Amino acid sequence: MYAYGTQLCMSLIGTALGCVFVHLVNLRVFYPLKITSVYTYIEKRFQSRALTYFIVYSTFVGTFFYVGLCAYTPSLAMETMTGVPSWVSIIIMGVVCTVYSAWGGVRAVVYTDILQVFVMMGGVLTILVTAVVEVGGMGKVLDIAKEHGRIELWNVDPDPLQRHSLWLVIMQGYFLVLLVFGMGQPQVQRICSVSTWRKAIGAHYLNIAIFITAMVCFYLLGLAVYAVYADCDPLATGEISKADQIVPFYVTDRLSGYYGLPGLFIASLYAGGLSSYSSQINAVSAVMWEDFLKNSKWVASMKEERRPYVNVLVSVITGMLGVVAGIVSTQVGGVFQAGQTILGTINAPQLGLFLLGMCCPFANKIGGMVGMGASLAFNFWVTLGAMFYGIPAPTLDFSDEGCDPSTSSNSSFSPTFSFTESPSYSTSFDPTTEQPKDPYVFPLYLMSYAMYSFVGVSITVFVGAVTSLITKPWTTKKVGKIYLHPAFYALQKRWENRRSHMDPPFKSTQDLVSLEKY
Repeated sequence: MYAYGTQLCMSLIGTALGCVFVHLVNLRVFYPLKITSVYTYIEKRFQSRALTYFIVYSTFVGTFFYVGLCAYTPSLAMETMTGVPSWVSIIIMGVVCTVYSAWGGVRAVVYTDILQVFVMMGGVLTILVTAVVEVGGMGKVLDIAKEHGRIELWNVDPDPLQRHSLWLVIMQGYFLVLLVFGMGQPQVQRICSVSTWRKAIGAHYLNIAIFITAMVCFYLLGLAVYAVYADCDPLATGEISKADQIVPFYVTDRLSGYYGLPGLFIASLYAGGLSSYSSQINAVSAVMWEDFLKNSKWVASMKEERRPYVNVLVSVITGMLGVVAGIVSTQVGGVFQAGQTILGTINAPQLGLFLLGMCCPFANKIGGMVGMGASLAFNFWVTLGAMFYGIPAPTLDFSDEGCDPSTSSNSSFSPTFSFTESPSYSTSFDPTTEQPKDPYVFPLYLMSYAMYSFVGVSITVFVGAVTSLITKPWTTKKVGKIYLHPAFYALQKRWENRRSHMDPPFKSTQDLVSLEKY
């Protein structure tokens, strides 16, 4: 909103469409299985342990970096505003989160998530209200945004090389929901633990409603803070160096005199970080138990009452690895964030693999492996190319015409964390900060980040389906009904019945010879 305008708001259309798709497709398969780990589905559907290891190990790498980023972001804010070293905050946050996640399990994570959502939204709404009141009302905020060219909703240009258009942001919102709610381990695990299908779908739509509400608040916050500094923008004056520093700057600049508000801002950041951190710890623990430890000889030889401690141990190890990743991230800074974005390219190929299994009855393990491998290779190639050779999308203009020279500060604001855009597997980033030496840039390196998920899913499904058709003679195992979406299973049965009626009465000369004996 602040740097690129309101076109991103239209992604909520894609969010709504994605919500319906997840309900009608993904959850129709996952919920009856009552699985604890989503990767159990991959093993059962494709009957391949190797494919399961491939997808799980790739997920673990991305998860540890993501957990580290969840700890690093609020800790850096704490260091900037209070002086507490970020590594101290990371350790404290990691220990606290690991303790209640390890001993409380998924129930503790769910209960604390509810509290953290209220704290996070309370902080966001408080800052939003103060900014809107300072400007003179929401109508004034929208008027200022329109006057300065921030309002853009109906850019229907189909060019995939621009940063945002109506089609691109709808696609982004659509696949974001599929990635988070359609195959994300924390979300699927919680939905499958609900007692009835009706309650599960209710919980799903409630999740989406909360998500959309939060995004609307974030969008409005970006516009409101922009309106506060419309005529004397800190990015134009050099007081901040990045657009994502604007909200922390606003809190420090305008709200530091209000007792409790800066603390509420920090609390809202930590609420979001703790929620993501604990969810990932619980998810990794569940996956490790279901896919690796549950049927191992080590656990089988263990007494029944000691087995729950294995999950506790896994949770503790995961939490401590997250602390290490968070501390490492304080040293590598922007490179770490770029690495997190690269690892995010793993999720789109994974989503494609799940959809291939649910909606393609003839898909086999060879097709799944080749399709996901091709998609991963393409995603990493394009992402790395965009980082090193791409051109950053230009921001909208910022003004310093209303600044008072006598009160302007030449100091710069130091925090480098992002509040207006929370970290996720589908986070966008500016590929590079320098213009390439060669004026020609390969077009794929200029592709909008909003296209990455669509392309990754499409490659997995297309290559996987074609490869499965080619290798079908070598994989004759039948796929169980419960692993296919009901509509596609019905199509498969209809096709099989049609083929059975088309088969000749004698399938071989041997049948004819046997009949002639009579």
